[in-house]
Amino acid sequence: MENELETWSRRIRASDRDAYTDLFDTMQAPRLRYAPRLTNEETAYDVVQNAFVSLWQMRASIDPDRSLKSLLYTLGRNEALNQRRAMDRRRDRHSEYSPSGSPLPPENVEAEALQARLQQWIDDLPERQREAFRLSRFGGLSHDEIADVMNIKPRTVTNHVTKALQTLRDRLDDYRSAAD
Repeated sequence: MENELETWSRRIRASDRDAYTDLFDTMQAPRLRYAPRLTNEETAYDVVQNAFVSLWQMRASIDPDRSLKSLLYTLGRNEALNQRRAMDRRRDRHSEYSPSGSPLPPENVEAEALQARLQQWIDDLPERQREAFRLSRFGGLSHDEIADVMNIKPRTVTNHVTKALQTLRDRLDDYRSAAD
């Protein structure tokens, strides 16, 4: 896959639309699985699409020696942050609440409660830990790729992920103890 990504980088840099289409077809699904972790289900598709548009717009400056996968995650991350800021501005202007969804079946309530709690614990992590953890566990990036996206050293990524995992384990142990 890495050789293929490097080839796509060079071809896209040369404005090869077929290479761009191949990259899109291969990389869109993983990005769509990861994007809701950065934003929400409603805007995830837009985030991914805009990241690919940004990639095409900046194609002349793509460095084929750098990870194209990391670049896509960086573009997606930046787009998600922009979307989040825009949503926050809209929410501030229109402070209305509209409930969504329907009640869960009783057999899913406990699992859904734990999932919601886990998501909250992840959201409560310090920002850099949370980002490294999500890129690692939900984005499937290597620590070197995460380091490139976050502009930090791979060892720092390892530290962030390790601390995040320990925090989540501790909270899960506390949760289990309280449930007993």
